Amino acid sequence: MTIVAGQTEPAVTKVRCAHGPWSDLALHTIGWRSFQDLCSQVCEVVLGRPVEIFREAQDGGQDAVFLIPSPSNEQFIGTVQCKHTSDAGKALKVGDLSTEIGNVEELVKAGQADTYVFMTNMSVDAPVAAAMRAKLRELGVRKPHILGRQYIVRVIRSSTRLRALVPQVYGLGDLTSIVDERLSEQSRALLDGWIPKLRTYVPTRAHRDAVNAISEHGVVLLLGNPASGKSAIGAIVSTIASENPDNTVLALTSPRDFEAGWNPNDPGRFFWIDDAFGSNVLRDDYVQDWMSAFSKLRAAIKHGNRFLLTSRKHIYEAARRRLGQRNLAQFADGSAVVDVGDLTFEEKAQILYNHINFGDQSQSWRSSVKPHLEAVAAVDDFLPGIAERLGDPNFTKGLAPRESSLVRFMEEPTEHLVDTVSALDEQLQAALYLVYVHQAGFDPNDHDAGAAEAVAELTGFSLARIQDCFAELKGSFLKRSGARWTFAHPTISDALTEILRQKPHMMAALIRGAPIDTILGSFTCEGSPLIRDALVIPSTLDDALVARLSRTPDETHRNWMLFHFLSYRASDAVFVKVIRQFPDLLPRFCWQTDPVANDPRFQAYARAHQFGLLPNGLRREAASSLESIALSDLDTSFFAAEAMLALIPPISLIGLGLALRTILLPAFEEKIGEIASDADLDEEPDSHFKKLLGALECVEEMGVGLDDDAVSLIDDARDQVKRAIEMLEERKRERDEETDDDTDWTHIVTQKKAEPSSTDATSAKRSIFDDVDK
Repeated sequence: MTIVAGQTEPAVTKVRCAHGPWSDLALHTIGWRSFQDLCSQVCEVVLGRPVEIFREAQDGGQDAVFLIPSPSNEQFIGTVQCKHTSDAGKALKVGDLSTEIGNVEELVKAGQADTYVFMTNMSVDAPVAAAMRAKLRELGVRKPHILGRQYIVRVIRSSTRLRALVPQVYGLGDLTSIVDERLSEQSRALLDGWIPKLRTYVPTRAHRDAVNAISEHGVVLLLGNPASGKSAIGAIVSTIASENPDNTVLALTSPRDFEAGWNPNDPGRFFWIDDAFGSNVLRDDYVQDWMSAFSKLRAAIKHGNRFLLTSRKHIYEAARRRLGQRNLAQFADGSAVVDVGDLTFEEKAQILYNHINFGDQSQSWRSSVKPHLEAVAAVDDFLPGIAERLGDPNFTKGLAPRESSLVRFMEEPTEHLVDTVSALDEQLQAALYLVYVHQAGFDPNDHDAGAAEAVAELTGFSLARIQDCFAELKGSFLKRSGARWTFAHPTISDALTEILRQKPHMMAALIRGAPIDTILGSFTCEGSPLIRDALVIPSTLDDALVARLSRTPDETHRNWMLFHFLSYRASDAVFVKVIRQFPDLLPRFCWQTDPVANDPRFQAYARAHQFGLLPNGLRREAASSLESIALSDLDTSFFAAEAMLALIPPISLIGLGLALRTILLPAFEEKIGEIASDADLDEEPDSHFKKLLGALECVEEMGVGLDDDAVSLIDDARDQVKRAIEMLEERKRERDEETDDDTDWTHIVTQKKAEPSSTDATSAKRSIFDDVDK
């Protein structure tokens, strides 16, 4: 193979950054020379043959040359042309081939372009690739190929050999091999912190259900209220899984971590994703991420990977509504969902006993509370996490050893925790605030300097003195995972939220200094719809909030969070001030949400239009996009969103109705066939046709051009959808019958205790707490 200096676009300012699932390797940052070297290695690995490299402008249009053996032992020569751009968002156009036409004609005449491969770091759309291949065939190329950024990234991610040959890719966002090793070590360290808790762990029915779900489905979602023990089950099951040398346990914090850490060539991975949809409040960006990640999760399960996710009940319920048909099938039908809060009295009593017996309380304290522990275990909303605190003297200072006080401790845990945190020394509270403003945890070597400075100014303690307190809080209020300090339990964050609600001066400091992700993801405005557990920003701080929102970095992910905040969490006053003072925020780019009715950018446009603040140009752009989405993707969900529908002028709306009638109706049969052939059998069969049926309903409701022929076409389309669904159901049944998953996780299920026989009646009357003070 031969590679020389290929064409390159003008350089632009390049910023190196870590990349998640909404982007890919930063190939635009490596320069054309490194890109050509990379292409040569890609071709060598894929083709399995040596590569020769020509340099600079001596290539004559041949950036790469390779020989292709044939049955007749002839040697066909292939050529690769590389085209690099420093613009991360640039897409390939058909015109980009025009400067190569002369070279291609000469290469064809010389017999050096039997195969011609055009490789670029630009993104490539299918119609563009098809048009370029057609043009190359016209020029005499027998086997034309157009390979863009998506192909190159996929090859790099799938080939450890290629990553070894081109080590610079580790600096482009694809840290898979390095990060996986470090992440595995961090996960092991995290799990090691849970191993001492094995002695207090009680395998409950929820535990057994979780293991059975993993064995049957490869995935389980543990639902429970704060402190219900879902994280404990996740940690213990993950710990036991890690004892198998064939397993790699990865403790993750978000769907992005999974997408970055999944390796389809490693079937032994066990993913533990705690608070998968947000820790204290619903993270709408996580919901959006899961819509993309669930397809990869299903593929990972087929490759032998296993998943354990946890979530608070109310957070998942909100996420479930947003996910809709994009939810994982095993979660949607409940087959892989386990409620960890449904405990028997015996389970609750054993949990409480273990935490008191193995806790750090004095013998005299245990003796004083022993008569009241059965009453605590009998509390309807008993929480294992709160039982653990009863064994920790840090949480029971000032708690009277009376039944009423102990029961209240269990029934009203947040109130007691607020009192406990408020009673801490101010310097210890400062340490908790420092962790609070860093949602993902505080890393002394990698944290938000502005947020840390705000906390230091707010509390009057230096950052060094605040960090000195972490060791004192470790084990009770804080825990350490690698270098990062996080709360020992999410309810501590809940308590701090309650405390901050009562301290407006602290709120003002946090708005100025907290990371923007914390503000956009965990705060909401006074006067906007109430979001459970979110920190409410009083209207007196509207101006400070507006100024902070205006400084949101112009990045795809944060733009999506900003639009979501403006659409759903900003009060009318805040929204109007932001748009009037900073109109340049509206044209920002972010990824599109499916269905479009849930897209926060279009929702923000609709809200701005209602207030008369949407520029005409943006309205026309939004209207055109919505019309295109309806016609190309059959996504008519915005018809049910009155404010969003108002973005389309009435005359254009009539035109859209006619287009749906005249363009789409005759093509429904072909569209139904495409949907059926591309259907994912892990999804419910009818879910694939929701958009199409929604488009049919819109045509009916609008009534534009709805003659007898149209009515007949609609009826035929519905009949075809019904038959297609039946066909998919049959394919799904056949697939499931053939599937033989011999992965067995039942070996880690602790055997269920037998019911006491009549001969055990005397011993059964004995209280489990009899020897708790021994």
